[in-house]
Amino acid sequence: MTSQPTTEKFFQLVDIEDFRYSKNCSHINYGEIASDCDSKTISIFEAINHLSLSIFTLSEEEIINKDKILNLTSIIADLAELGVATNKISHTAAYLSGLKDANHGA
Repeated sequence: MTSQPTTEKFFQLVDIEDFRYSKNCSHINYGEIASDCDSKTISIFEAINHLSLSIFTLSEEEIINKDKILNLTSIIADLAELGVATNKISHTAAYLSGLKDANHGA
């Protein structure tokens, strides 16, 4: 009997240690992680936009190269999943940063 995987998307694997439940989190700077992931998310969405415009341009050509279009759409799908993951990390880190600061590092 084969079991179905419970993790279907990359962003389901993303998790940040929570200082409230783990003793080894003193080295984690949640604010920096949130800021870095925000920047990465923006970069990913800019890349998705550029690739989408490239597909639009390719689709207007007289001879359409379906392989190029399929390749670009696969890249967009992967980037979108990474964007969701970095966004998830950013939100979690920002929440924990605010929580940690509100508790004065407790």
